[in-house]
Parts: sequence; structure tokens; C-alpha cells
Amino acid sequence: MGSNPFSDPECTWGDPPREGECDPYRFLEVAIAGVLRGSTGYAEVATEIPWAPVTKPLSESRISVVSTAGLSMKGDQPFDMETERQRPSWGDPTWRRLRGDVTTDTIQAHHLHIDTRHLMADLDVCFPVPLLRELEAEGVVGEVAPSHYSIMGFQGVDLRRFEPSCREIAKAMVEEAVDLALFVPV
Repeated sequence: MGSNPFSDPECTWGDPPREGECDPYRFLEVAIAGVLRGSTGYAEVATEIPWAPVTKPLSESRISVVSTAGLSMKGDQPFDMETERQRPSWGDPTWRRLRGDVTTDTIQAHHLHIDTRHLMADLDVCFPVPLLRELEAEGVVGEVAPSHYSIMGFQGVDLRRFEPSCREIAKAMVEEAVDLALFVPV
């Protein structure tokens, strides 16, 4: 573990949160929130981000969405929330492929750290593919990819378990000739 960035006096996030700040423990059971507050370590802050240059105009690009909302198609295997209930610092490191024609009738959300009713009330909050389709019709974006992806945003303290999923999602995007990914953290 590295230093805790929240101990820096310039940090704008507090625990408990100050007025106007997000409470990351809001939807957790009190006992689980206590365990997480006391056991969550912080890694070193990244100083370099591996950006890839955009090589063609947005109006010619194929775009895919990656959401951290723990979404899956109804009938597909849901994310493993039971293990997370038993081990609060663990998050399911797998991923799900989502079709581009999803609606609230064909998709489900599995997440212990957010109130998923809000996601289902307005899917654009966590999966803005319908908005991308509007932009595609207007010629703003070239094409909406046929597949999109979801992961469980909460991953606990060991992100190494998550690397295989990242590589598999990237491979799937390359196979579908995706030019740009829109990452939607929830």
C-alpha cells in the first residue's frame, strides 16, 4: 500500500463527507461500511495515464461503452454479490458483454455500493448507448459498436485480479474494430 491521498490537507474528499461531497459508503450496511473504512488501503497515486491518441474524427469513429454499474443482460450470469457480502473488501473482477439494444426490460444491475433503482429509472446514467445512437443518427459519431461492456466498479484493494478482464474487454473491442471507448464510472 502507498500513502493515503485523503490525508493530504488539499484533498477535497472527507470522511465523513462534507456538504456537497459524495458518500461512498451511503448504501452499505453500517457494519460493512465500518469494516471498509477501517481496512481500505490506498495505492500510490498514478502520475502518468497511458492515453492512446485519437487517430480519426469522432464522426468516423466506432464507439463502445464500458460501464462500472455491474450490468448484465437478463438471463446472463449476474455479478457475484454474495461473495462480496461475505468479504466486503472484495469485488467481482469479471465482466459482461451487453448488446446495444438494451432496455430496462432486458438488462439488470448488480451492485452493493449504489442504489440500482436509480440506474433502472434512467439507464442513460450508467449506460448511455441510446444517447450515442442519437448522436450516430445526427452524424456526430460514426457508429455505435454492436457490443458494450460492464464491470463491477468496486474492486477492493487488489486490482491485479481485475487485469485479465481488462485485457479480455480490450481484445473484444479490437475484434469489433472499436475506435473509441466511453468509460462510464458509476
